[in-house]
Amino acid sequence: MSTGQRALALLLAAICCSPASAALETCQKAAESTQAWLVLMIAVPAFVNLVSVVLIVLTIVHVRRLKRVTEAISSSTHWLTRTAVRVGIGPSAKKALLEYASKKPNLAKLVQVPK
Repeated sequence: MSTGQRALALLLAAICCSPASAALETCQKAAESTQAWLVLMIAVPAFVNLVSVVLIVLTIVHVRRLKRVTEAISSSTHWLTRTAVRVGIGPSAKKALLEYASKKPNLAKLVQVPK
């Protein structure tokens, strides 16, 4: 038994020993019998907390990416609208701009051409 395990066993012996358990078996054996449960009761919540932290970090990353994409869509829409107003043709200009944007690979992801 290593020093760390021995220290844990002595700590458990001090906590778990009662006069009834001391009469049946030594405190050392009582501590060793509860050691597996103690490790389990520490490891399971720690694992659940770790999974929760990973999920929170992934959610934050996805929200930040979504914010950038939304800003890009908003900016593209704004500039397309301004261009359509300047040209003054109205709906046909908007349709032409959307068709042009759909042919560009970097803009095709941001606009959907109405059919």
